[in-house]
Amino acid sequence: TGAAGLLVMVKPPEGTAFAPATLQTLRAMTEELWLTPHVLRVDGAANYSHSEGRGEEIVIELLLAAEGPISAAAAARFRDIALSEPTVRGRFVAEDGSAYGIGMLMVLPEDRVAGRLEIRSHLRALATRWQGENPGWEVRFTGGIMGALSLMDAARRDLIRLVPVAFVVVVACLALLLRSVAGVLSSMVVVVSGTLATLGFAGWAGVVLTAGTAISPLSVLVLMSASCTHMLLSWMRRGGDRAALEPALAENLGAITVTTLTTAFGFLCLNFAHSPPLQEMGNIIAFGLLFGLGAIFVLLPAGLTLARGAPARVLISSAAMERLADRIMARHRLWLWLFPLAICLAATGIARIGFDDNLARYFSPSTPFRADTEVISTHLNGLDSLEFSFTVPETASGETSVFDPDFLRAIDRFERWLAGQPGVTSTGSIATLLRGLNKAMNSGDPAYDRIADTVEANAQLLLLYELSLPAGHDLTTRIGVDRRQTRLSAALRVDHSADIRELAQRSEAWLAENEPQIATRAAGISIAFARIAQRNNSQMLVGLGVVLVLVSATMMVTLRSAAFGAISLAPNLVPAILAFGLWGYTLRDVNLGSAVVTTMTFGIVVDDTVHFLMHYLRRRRAGLAVEAAMRDTFSTVGAAIIVTTLSLVAGFAVMALSGFVINQHIGVLTVFVVGFALLADLLFLPALLLRFRKLRT
Repeated sequence: TGAAGLLVMVKPPEGTAFAPATLQTLRAMTEELWLTPHVLRVDGAANYSHSEGRGEEIVIELLLAAEGPISAAAAARFRDIALSEPTVRGRFVAEDGSAYGIGMLMVLPEDRVAGRLEIRSHLRALATRWQGENPGWEVRFTGGIMGALSLMDAARRDLIRLVPVAFVVVVACLALLLRSVAGVLSSMVVVVSGTLATLGFAGWAGVVLTAGTAISPLSVLVLMSASCTHMLLSWMRRGGDRAALEPALAENLGAITVTTLTTAFGFLCLNFAHSPPLQEMGNIIAFGLLFGLGAIFVLLPAGLTLARGAPARVLISSAAMERLADRIMARHRLWLWLFPLAICLAATGIARIGFDDNLARYFSPSTPFRADTEVISTHLNGLDSLEFSFTVPETASGETSVFDPDFLRAIDRFERWLAGQPGVTSTGSIATLLRGLNKAMNSGDPAYDRIADTVEANAQLLLLYELSLPAGHDLTTRIGVDRRQTRLSAALRVDHSADIRELAQRSEAWLAENEPQIATRAAGISIAFARIAQRNNSQMLVGLGVVLVLVSATMMVTLRSAAFGAISLAPNLVPAILAFGLWGYTLRDVNLGSAVVTTMTFGIVVDDTVHFLMHYLRRRRAGLAVEAAMRDTFSTVGAAIIVTTLSLVAGFAVMALSGFVINQHIGVLTVFVVGFALLADLLFLPALLLRFRKLRT
């Protein structure tokens, strides 16, 4: 089992928020929420317990009477207290009095997915009925339960919608650029088998497809189509018949094997990510690519043997590629200057990048969860929060209790400091509660707005308060059963996850310096998302280092030259730098998924470099001069590099249509990287080869 929070916002028609009829409706709605499946607690303005001193008495009562009509005087009292009480204003009542918030604590069953679906179905039906019965009212929901279900919905939509779209886009690109019916049909068989194998592997491995892993089949589909393209163009260039299959296989066997392995290395290094879905995505795609490697050399040739008649002429001719090679070689010194200059400009763009990991902003603005969350956040206190769990320190006598005055005063001092920090909208703890009770017990005298001096006095105040609470409103969410632990919550309204991380660091440092006896770490969903992004970034640097070593070693062994293996790294590193630089100048913020793109795409962009260098070195070792070898390389593999890049760009651009922003970022950034990789392979790499023309091949 597990507890989860949920927030309901109800907004009455403008100008009626504190009318007696509105408050009666609010009270009825609050009561009805207790009937929600798996609910443990419901808190709102209607059932808030307010304490105040009246003469020599302390009165603890609900802001609204539990039943009966609400008079104008009761409504006016409710308005005055709700808008002045710090623990109510902004939390249960909007600061401008236009909306109400009702918090719910749920205890999910063992089957959490079924439990969440049951809760959402009940609340949606309730909202529909409420709005039908009360015209002009607005009802919205947010919280971890709705966020988890939105992630599940995003995964389902991406799998059902984007994978077929990507398939159609890739097939259309192949048909347009290759114009070979046999080639397109054979490629379709290969990519479909690879996609199905990817899904099968996920099923056998027990991987639950989430919003982060649902794009795995799409990635395999797009990447396999690129490998098929190299094989097809080689086959078509040799006549497109049975006799052309063997030399086409011989020419591409090594290059496609190496490119598949390097791409798989890149995805396997996502295991360094700090997010399990990203790790699972890397493993699923790596398996799909390795399965696809066998399919390319078995199913693709088998399909091509059925071809009848000569294939159509390729859209990009060899003669056109030779002319392009001449123009590029004539200006190779220009590229040697332009690319380093572009890298310097990109570095300033990278410096502008910020990190933003917020659950609501993981979804597109049209997603109901994000739309509801953003509307609610404009009316109620910040929906982000920090939680601090304090354990009372041992005393000399061995007796410990959360009612210890020194312990409570330490919490109170920290809470007062925290409440004054930028972005903190409200705080709540038993220290604040006991201070208020002590003041109320002493006729509201401001001098008693402090923690009582003895353990007994604090315990009695809290006992009196608990005995006055309505059913279901105990303090177990604030105090541990053993009375040795208590919790402090701070609601936040911030723009970026970095702000949450910085506030948590300042809070922990303040505690360590000023209250070391109760020092603790910040916790909660908000800081978890903020910190996982930071850890993920540092871990992905390790992953990038590993993939660099693996790919470099593979390239050096494949090319049989350490020098050319080192040269190959330049056009493979440049695209990611330029892509993130462009991102910094345009979209600025990145998230959890963006950080993995460099590691993920490094293996992808190596593909065209491998084909280019292997063919170039093969021609050089056959005795051709540098310019002649370059011209022949452009003529032979240049068209394939362009076609595969266009296919990859089109395929990954489909990912940008996802309703899950992490997938959008991965798609757009990959398009940027692959696009810059084409320029690096056709402009920068030839320039480097001409610059180091005297290297032994």
